[in-house]
This record gives sequence, structure tokens and C-alpha cells, in this order.
Amino acid sequence: MTSDRAICVDIGSTWTKAAVFRLADDRFVAENRAAVATSVDYLPDAFFNAVQQVCPGADWRSLTAATAPCPVYFSSSAKGGLKVAVVGLVPEMSLQIARLAAFSAGARICASYPYRLTRASIAAIESAQPDILLLCGGTDGGNERYVTENAQALAGSDFRGTVIFAGNNAAADRVSDLLAARDLVITANLMPDFGRLNIEPVREAIRSIFLDKIVAGKGLDRLVTAFATQPVPTPLAVLNLVRAIGDHADGWQNFALIDMGGATTDFYSHSDSWYPESGTVMKGIVEPRLKRTVEGDLGMRVSAESTFETGEAYLAAVSDFSTEQLAALSRYTSNLTTNTSHLPANAIERHYDSLLAGACIYHSLMRHAGSIEEVFTTRGPVWAQTGKDLRRINRLVGTGGYLAAMGRNGDPVAIPDRPVQPAEKVALLPQNFVYYADFDYILPLLGNLAEKFPRACALTAVSALRQTQHYEVKEPCQREFNKA
Repeated sequence: MTSDRAICVDIGSTWTKAAVFRLADDRFVAENRAAVATSVDYLPDAFFNAVQQVCPGADWRSLTAATAPCPVYFSSSAKGGLKVAVVGLVPEMSLQIARLAAFSAGARICASYPYRLTRASIAAIESAQPDILLLCGGTDGGNERYVTENAQALAGSDFRGTVIFAGNNAAADRVSDLLAARDLVITANLMPDFGRLNIEPVREAIRSIFLDKIVAGKGLDRLVTAFATQPVPTPLAVLNLVRAIGDHADGWQNFALIDMGGATTDFYSHSDSWYPESGTVMKGIVEPRLKRTVEGDLGMRVSAESTFETGEAYLAAVSDFSTEQLAALSRYTSNLTTNTSHLPANAIERHYDSLLAGACIYHSLMRHAGSIEEVFTTRGPVWAQTGKDLRRINRLVGTGGYLAAMGRNGDPVAIPDRPVQPAEKVALLPQNFVYYADFDYILPLLGNLAEKFPRACALTAVSALRQTQHYEVKEPCQREFNKA
């Protein structure tokens, strides 16, 4: 940095946060902080209001990178973030790899389709109008049929976003011809050889599209021009911070982080995905050590109504609510979606919010975690694993406005160790861990600096966390899976 201070801003779907960070020795110190309601119609308004509060004394609307008292960094997930639809082949392979690539770039998956696109799939894509459609499938030199047929279907559709092709390189020319009239970006194959991941080219393509085309549509181009800095999708900023913590903080090699917002709930993990000594065999790909998933139907305000719909079975199981009480909770969530800045006015509404938070945590964790099931082979029964094993996670962090507030208040956070309903597959959930709260809600802001200053950000982050609860499952919800 050109000075010992930096201003970081995160423009969220509900609130815009800002803080001044000062570099002191080997870490940053958070000085002034502020939060204002996001100005949906013109995002820079909330940006300037927040910055003016943390660094008063100048008219920030007239400042530039040359005249500002310190560098400015900012991220954004406003309006629900960057929407991506994914089209792949086999769900356990190319489609899963494509989803991981999009998630790691800070995107939100709004739909995913395996194999051949049907008329119903095309209609759904046209209705959703994602910012990007990620088209993949086939190893290099392998199957060309599905990706070319899917490209042909897209060519005849009313989808108007950008198509990224990251499939079989032998089909690239044909895909290019079919989609010549569309905004098309061709990258290296996500899976050039069977089971081998090549995520980075797609990540860079998604980030470039975010910067070149989507930022201007949200009014952020003014900030880019004024402060000579590029915005980062908020989930990517947090992912960079999670990577930094896992790489540079002692004792944090196996941890997870939940970022609960008004529109989405993001779940991050930094841990090995599969442990051969557990006696399981992998079905599909071995997922990366650093993983992110995002749930667009789980949020505390913008997505509150869909949180209720998604989590109705969970809410009924944990609340012992009557039918009338569940109906009252449903009405509360409907009101939140139209009044996103609402804060609980009484004990009943505070209880409602805690239930919604529990639903966000439960479903985001269940979707992020892998599972095992008993399958029968010619050698007899074996345990087959799909997805990521989270049982060795020993630290769990909660961030986002609501979880930060729960940490400050000392409120309990419900972390599931098993499904609320019996299932054939066993979910590989964390079993014995310490829970930490982002007490001052600085982690998403600190993520803006994590790519340039990973060690300082990692040390700052872990020193700012507050341990609030310790969890230990006395009777594990699954048997131990050891080799015979």
C-alpha cells in the first residue's frame, strides 16, 4: 500500500459496509466501521455514504485515487450476485466440476442441467436469464455430441447472456460456429482428462466478464474510474480470505466458514475432501481442498420467503410450532422480502429470525457436505463416498450481519450433526469443533485485501474472532468406517 491505511467497502444486497484498516506490524487493525442500507437503484450512493462515515472531512464524491487520503478497495454482491447457469454431462463429473469452478469465481448457480438440454431446460434458462451460461462436457478428444447439440439448442434460444465454453477442445470449432451470433468465450477444458480438474481458466473468464460487462450495469463503473481499482465479487473476496487463513494461520488447516447474508448463504471449507484410511471409495471426483457453495434460496431478508419454503420441514422439526404458528412465520418472511431493512421489533420476531438462521445453516451445510452409502460390488459391500468429508473440521466460523450480531449477543447457534429426517445416505457433517463468531463483522471487508496481503489478513482475521461455543457429538450419527 502507498500508505499504512486502506478503506474497504462491501456492497451487499441489503447493507453496504465500510471500514478503515491500518497496517500495524504483521497484521491490520480495524479502525472506524459503518453500515448503511444499500441503494439498489444506484449502488455508488451507499458506497459514498458509508465511506463518508468512516473517513469524514472530505467530499468523497469528488475524490479520485490521486486525491484520496488512502487506497480504496471494494467488493459487491448486490442484487444477489453474479448468476450463472451450468450445462454439463455426467452429474458426478463434468457438471460437478463446472459448478465448483463457478462457485470458486464468486458466482451464484441459478440452474444446472446434465446431459442434453430439453425444451423445458431451454425455457427455464430463457426465464432466468443468467448473466453467464457455462457450457462444458467431455474430455479433450472425447465425446462431442452432447456439447454440440447443447450449443445448437442455445443458438436457437432467447438467452442473451454470455456463453463460456469449457468442454472438449475437439468440439470448440463447431461450438464457435453454432454460437457465432452470441457473446461467446472459449477457455481450456474444465476436465481435459478423466477426473483431472482445470478450474483456473474458467475462474478467470468469469471474473473478466464480471469486470467488463456486469459492473457497468450496476453503476460501479464510476467507482472503478474514480479510484483506479477493480471490484471483487464478495464471495471471491471471502474465498481469498479463507485460503489465506488455511495457508497462514497455525491450527486452521481444517475449518469451515458460513457467510449468511440477506440474499444468499455461502458455505466455505478448507480441508481434505477424502481420507482413504476411512475405508471408503470415491464415487466421482475428489473435490478440492478449498471449496465454496452458495445457496440463493437461503437468506435472512431478500430470500427470507424462499428460506421458509425450503426449510419448512426443518422448521417444523425444530420448533414444535403449530400449523397456525408456522403460518405466522410464513407471513413474517413474506413481509421481510419487501422490507429488507426490517429489524425484529419484539421477542417473537427475534425468535423467528433465529429459526430462519437455523434453516440457512442447516440446508447450506447439508448441501456442502458429502455423503456415504453402502453399495454392493462383486467383492461384496463397500462404502462409497460422494462429495466432501467434513467430519474432521475442527473450527467453524460464522460471519454475515446476523451471525455477527448473534456472536455479540452470546446467542446460541444451531449447528446440525445429523439430518432432521432419516436418509439412506449418511451425511459427512462436522462432529467435533469449536465455533467462532466474526464479532465485529470485518471478515468480508478484510477479504478485499486478502489476495495482496494474505498473511496479514489471515492473522488479523483469526485474532478478531471470538470463540462462543464448543460442540462435541457424544453419540456420533454414523458408525466408524474402518477397513476390515
